[in-house]
Amino acid sequence: MAFITYGHHALIAGNRKGAIDGVIFTIILAIFFTGLQYFEYSEAGFTMSDSVYGSAFYASTGLHGLIQLVPIKFNNYKVAGPRTPQAS
Repeated sequence: MAFITYGHHALIAGNRKGAIDGVIFTIILAIFFTGLQYFEYSEAGFTMSDSVYGSAFYASTGLHGLIQLVPIKFNNYKVAGPRTPQAS
């Protein structure tokens, strides 16, 4: 979360390169995190239907990943700007 915050503060300060760097590094970390989650899910000795623990584990880690997408999408919008259709 520190790099997305850096990118946000750089954007407010008018430092476009710093903002883009912060967002790119955050995306790299998000991809790394997703890979680790995939590994953790595939190596787990339980499934969602095995027990309450399995349901709680998958629900909480999945919700955590979903919550991380919101600030990333928000900051991507702030850096890249809205996408407007081009008149043809």
